[in-house]
Formats: sequence, C-alpha cells, structure tokens
Amino acid sequence: MIRKPILTSKEDQNFQEALKLYDQKQYKKSLKLVDQNLKKHSHAESLTLKGCINYQLGNKSECESYILKGIEKDKDNYMVNHLAGIYYRSIENYTESAKWLKAAVDNGSPNKQILRDLSILQSQIRDFKNLTTSRQQYLDFQPGYRANWTGAAIAFHLNKNYNSAYSTLTKIETIIKDHLQESDMYEQSECCLYKNDILFDAGNISKALEDLEKDQSYIKDKLAYLSYKAKYLMILGNSKEASVIYRKLIQRNPDDIDNYKNLEICLGTSDWEVEKRAKLYEKLARFYPKADVPKFLPLVFIPSTNKLFKSKVSEYILSQLKRGVPATFVNIKPVLKNAKKLKIVEEIVEEFYGSIGQYDPTVKLWTMYFISQLNYFKAKSDSKFLEESMKWIDLAIEHSPTLVELYLFKSRILKTQGKVVEASEFIDQGRQMDLQDRFVNSKTVKYYLRANNIDKAMELISLFTKLDKDAINGCKDLHTMQVNWFLTESAEAYSRLYHQYQEELNSLPEDTDEEIVNDLKEKVDINKGLAIKRFLAVVKIFGIFVNDQFDFHSYCLRRGTPRHYVQTIKWEDEVHSTPIFVRVIKGLSKICFEIYDEQKVKKEEEPIKIKKNNKKQKKAKAQFLKQKEDLIKKVESEKDDSDPLGTKVLNDLVNNSNGDIIDNLLNLTSTLINEAKDYKITWELSFKLNLIKCKYILCLQALKNLKDKIDEDELKQLIQTLSDQVSADETTNNAIKMVVEKGLASAFPDL
Repeated sequence: MIRKPILTSKEDQNFQEALKLYDQKQYKKSLKLVDQNLKKHSHAESLTLKGCINYQLGNKSECESYILKGIEKDKDNYMVNHLAGIYYRSIENYTESAKWLKAAVDNGSPNKQILRDLSILQSQIRDFKNLTTSRQQYLDFQPGYRANWTGAAIAFHLNKNYNSAYSTLTKIETIIKDHLQESDMYEQSECCLYKNDILFDAGNISKALEDLEKDQSYIKDKLAYLSYKAKYLMILGNSKEASVIYRKLIQRNPDDIDNYKNLEICLGTSDWEVEKRAKLYEKLARFYPKADVPKFLPLVFIPSTNKLFKSKVSEYILSQLKRGVPATFVNIKPVLKNAKKLKIVEEIVEEFYGSIGQYDPTVKLWTMYFISQLNYFKAKSDSKFLEESMKWIDLAIEHSPTLVELYLFKSRILKTQGKVVEASEFIDQGRQMDLQDRFVNSKTVKYYLRANNIDKAMELISLFTKLDKDAINGCKDLHTMQVNWFLTESAEAYSRLYHQYQEELNSLPEDTDEEIVNDLKEKVDINKGLAIKRFLAVVKIFGIFVNDQFDFHSYCLRRGTPRHYVQTIKWEDEVHSTPIFVRVIKGLSKICFEIYDEQKVKKEEEPIKIKKNNKKQKKAKAQFLKQKEDLIKKVESEKDDSDPLGTKVLNDLVNNSNGDIIDNLLNLTSTLINEAKDYKITWELSFKLNLIKCKYILCLQALKNLKDKIDEDELKQLIQTLSDQVSADETTNNAIKMVVEKGLASAFPDL
C-alpha cells in the first residue's frame, strides 16, 4: 500500500527526526520538533506521536486526547496505528493495543517487527485465533531463528490446531538436526518433550510413544522421559512394561505417592485380596526403609475390620512416636476420617502411653502431644473434646515448657474456643523462645490480627522486613513484597473493628457528648477505609500477576522452555481461583453491600442529640489530628501515599450512585465466574448482584450452579426471592419472565 505523503518535505524531516529522538528517549527534543509541525498543520502522525511523548514525560492527562485526534484525522495511516498501539500498550490496555498494531499491519506497515509485538499482545489477551496468523507471518519474515518456529507451534497448539503445531516443530528439527551445538541441546530436549505434549493433547498416544523413543538421545530430562513413557504405556494397555518403569521412578523418588498409585493401576491391585496388596507394600518398604509412603498407603486400603490394620497402624504410629517425630499426627490424619480407624488409633496410643515408662522422656512428650491433637481432631464433631485436648497439651507443656510446638498448638485450641486474645498472647510466649524463626513469628502475627491487635502484629512482622531509612514499620515492604496473607488478614481485622465501632455508635444514648460521637464516627470511617484499601491492595497485586505475564511471552521463547510456558498460560487462566483472592472478594463485597444498603434504604432516623462543649471539642480535635498523623505514618502502603487511610476510596464508593458500586462488584465477580466456578461465593454474589440489576436469566444461571453447593432450605429461599421479584417487576419483558419461570420449573422440579 502506497500512501501519499501529507507533510511537506521540511515537516516530513521534522517528524522523522522527532521519531528517531523518541526512540532514543530524548523526549523533550522530540516534542519540540512535533510542536513545530503542529503549529502549521494538524498532522495525524504528529498528533499521535505527541500523545506518546506526553506519556513518557508524565503529562498523562493529555496523552489520550492527542492519540484520539490522530486516529480521527487518519485512522488508516499505519504510522498512526503503530503509535496508538504503542501508547495503549504503555497504559496496559492490551486489547486496544493489539487492535491498533493489527491495523498497522493491515494498512501496510513495512515494519515487520510489529508482528512480534502484536503476537505478544494477542497471547496476553488470549486471542489465539489471530495469534496463529501473526506468529506465522513473523516466522515467514524471520525463519532463521528457532524461537520463531517454536512460537508458531505454540500458537497452533493453543488454538488446538495440533497437526500444524507438530509439523512446524518437526520441520525445524529436520532443518537443524545436523547443525546442533552443545549449547543447543537443552532447547532441543525441551522441544522434543513439548512435541510429545502436543501429540498427547491431540490424543495420538502411539505416535507420541514412537517419537519419544526416537528422540531419547536428545532428551536430557530423564525423569520426564520415564514419566512420559510410563504414562503412554499405561494408556495403551501395556501395563507390564509400564509397571517396570514406575518401579524405576519409585527407585528415583520413593516419596512420590503418585508413582505408587500408578504402579497399582498397572498391576491391577484393585482386584487383589487385601493381604496380597499389603504384601506388595511390605516388599516396597523393605526396599526403601526410609520412605514413608509404602508404610502409609496400606493404612488407607486395609479395612478397620481386618486384624492386619491394627498391626500396621500400630507399627506406623509407634515407630514414629518412639523416634520423636513431631509430624506423627499430621502423617496419620488422612486415615482418621474413618471413625472406626480413629477408634483403633486412639486405643493403640492410649495403651502405649500406659506403658511408656521404659522409654526416653521425649517419647512421653510427643505421645502427649499426639493425644492432644487427636482430641482436637475429634472436637470437630463434638466440642467437649476441646477440654480434653487442652488437658493433654497442658501436661505436655508442664513436661517440656521450652518446646515451641506446644505453644503453637495450645494457641490453636484457645483460638478454636473463641479466646483469640488469650491465644495471641500465649503464642507470643512461644515466639519469644525462638526469635529467629520466621514461621513462628508469622503465626504470632496472624493470631494478633485475629485478635484485632493490628499495631502489635505490624510491630512483629516488621522484624523480618527490610525497612527504609525513615520507615516506622514494614507496611510498605509488605505491599511491595506482595504478602497477600498479611494484607488479607489485616483487611479483615480492620473490617471487624469498623463493625465494632459502628455497633458502639448505634447504641449511644440520645444525650451523648459530641466529642464521643465524633471520635466513634472517625474510627468507623478510618477502619472502614483501611479495610477497603487493604482488600483492594490484594486485588491490585493479582492484577500485577496478570500483567507480569507480558514479558514472559517472549522470555520463554528466548530461553527455549515451551512446556513451562504453556503450563504457565494455563495457570494464569485460573489465577483468580486462588483461595486468597476469593476470600478478598467476599470481604470486599460485604462492605460494598453495606454501603449500597445505606444508600438505598435512607432511613429517616432521628439524629442523636449531642451535648455541645466547644472547648472540649477543640481540644479533642487537636488531639485527634495528632493521632491521625501518627496513624498515617504507620499505615502508608507506598511512598508518598496520596490516600493512606483509604478516605478517598471510601468517599468514592459512598458518593457514587448505587449502580456504580454494583457494576464494580459485577466486574470482580465476572472474573470469579470465569475462573472460580467451584466456589459457592461466586454464584451467591452473581445471584445477588444480578438480582439488583434485574438480570434474571443470569440469576437463574447462578441458582443452577448453586444447586449442589447450598442446603435445600437456603436454595428454596433464593428461588422464592427470584420468583417473587420477577413476578412483581412490571418493567421486565414477559418473554423473559416466561423463560425464568420455565427455567426454575425444569431445573428445580422438586422445589
């Protein structure tokens, strides 16, 4: 495509020179030349370049207007398209950036490097259909680099075009097989294994096995080679040969439980008698005496009624107690889900404790610790066992008052009893016995947060952060290091404090002093703002997780690690199903719904009659401002934090219309719907939000997904709520009402 120049020769030179200066990061000089052009003519290229320059110079409020003016002036100009793509990539609007870079290619840009940038953007936004085209075009432009062939194969693979992906990798292997250097062998190994992954995903297992054997000399990862081969043989029905390989894998790592399970599948042990199956593990245990798995697995499949179970479980537990293994209970815990097996274990340990005098005193200690844990486990079904658990842990502490594990467990019992303040103080005693243990320190911090003692928690966790010169605590470091567990726990602590102060405020008598009322109001606002701010900090961190992929798309191709790249893509596609993110959305939505209800209801409450005392009020205000300054220094989440107390965030929520709060929550919930479908809260939020927005079809979909996640009475109530609102809503189309009614009838015929 040949485009007539719209600039005069002098102006064209100015623009080209400005573009070079922009590439050299000499933005002020570049801007000067662009402004010279714009004084005479409103040129599209100059306008868009000025937008990009302004962004780099920090004048971000003016950037997009220049970009949009340039696009409006000449949207078919490839240079305008390219510059617009660069700008939108800078502000992390990857969808818009990909759109304009693709337009630059379609409008005839001679710069083929755009294809590489475009393919990275398309990978980021998961536009796999167009990604295959971009990668193939870039491969045609630069076929001399193996990374470009691998990139094209990955694009075909992600788009489920397995044949093209396989043929692309095979073609480059054929070309370079006689020219491989020693430095190329790792990448060759990874590409051979990746080619196998493609064949496996395509369902061509026999071909995958054939290629695996053919490429064996190239494959450096022998563990992966054995795992792949065993898996293929097992799927193809060659169980005998597969079992031999799984035995080799067990030999390499006797503690990998999956290899034992796969070995059993190959041997067909599900049809064996229990005694025969147990002998298999006796033999394996003799071969690998230090491995725990062959001793543990028989306890899972041997029934409690078989006398073999008691001897096996006795041997397993007592051998660990005699050696003083602290994790004995954790190791046996999966077996205890069976009530009959739990009873047998309890009898064995109590009998052992009765004859413990002949052993070392530490054996008695760990046995008491085990019995306490056992009773704590039983307390899940009957809370009376908590007292029994407490009795045994107290005996253990009396026996060895310097063992940190005992303090950790007693604190856990106290927390379960609802004594969170006592639990936090007691675990702190254990922490002081080993001040260099980060795990114990973090546990203590968590307990203090559960007790709403945020200042103490911050003080303790700051012992293990790298403080800046003028920093009071590690709050900024915790945000920088993305310590999500602490941010979430502190957000929940602030939320509890906010509700606590709100209850105090609501219960004040009519003649309350103004100083007290204002103080409580300030505490409510501060804690509510900080709760929202901390929740949003975690949401922001997950946004960083998503954006951090961007460089990974090109990095993995350069490093020759296609298998790990595809695994990362799949992991990133479900990153928001992480329990901590779901928990954050649940906490944040609770506060947002409270603000929404306050706006919606607008109850006409009589204002509290306040006793005014101007002198007291002025003095209290001065004291409060001083306290506020000190608080700000403690809770700042970043350098020069413009909203340290979350005041602006809270005001934005409170002052916006109701729809804005709901729309924001809907955006967050849509992420859960795409990635966290298995969580109850996902569909509860979807139902509630769409009910407010009168999107009844989506409410019906949410109810269908909730069907197996909530009890019948709760489900009935939600069905009734939806049915009543749909019937009463006169603004809704009758066709939608019929769809909802029929949908409810067909999905829940019994209700």
